[in-house]
Amino acid sequence: MAIKIDVKELFEILDMTPADQNIMLVGKHGIGKSRIIADYYAKKKLKIVSFFLGQMSDPGDLIGLMYKDEKSGHSEFLPPYWWPAEGKPIVLFLDELNRARPEILQSVMDLTLNKTLAGKKLPAGAIIISAVNEGEEYQLTDLDPTFGIPLQYI
Repeated sequence: MAIKIDVKELFEILDMTPADQNIMLVGKHGIGKSRIIADYYAKKKLKIVSFFLGQMSDPGDLIGLMYKDEKSGHSEFLPPYWWPAEGKPIVLFLDELNRARPEILQSVMDLTLNKTLAGKKLPAGAIIISAVNEGEEYQLTDLDPTFGIPLQYI
């Protein structure tokens, strides 16, 4: 269940929330969830990568593309453009989670539950914040109840 807060209270919650606790923002489209999160983490000098999941059509956009490793003969995923190369923590903002296609949601589930994507673990200190749009005027996807387990709803 979500709680209602203003921007100042959201900043206080973000300040107090440890990196291993994922947060889910709930609100109507257009209220500024993306901008608020981007501004907050820019002030903290943390790299933020935003994904508008409702606009993604292929999991490769998120997890990277598969290739054959010539040495091992196994298939591997090339790290996506946003993957932290230096091992520094980043902030992933997964917007429009409940507007994403089912195949995108499957890719995101391991990310939100375990901070792992295609077998690769995000660096320690990485932060994941998701956002969903509420309201009956949107075409929304029902989320698997598993998504609610590791999330603090705001």
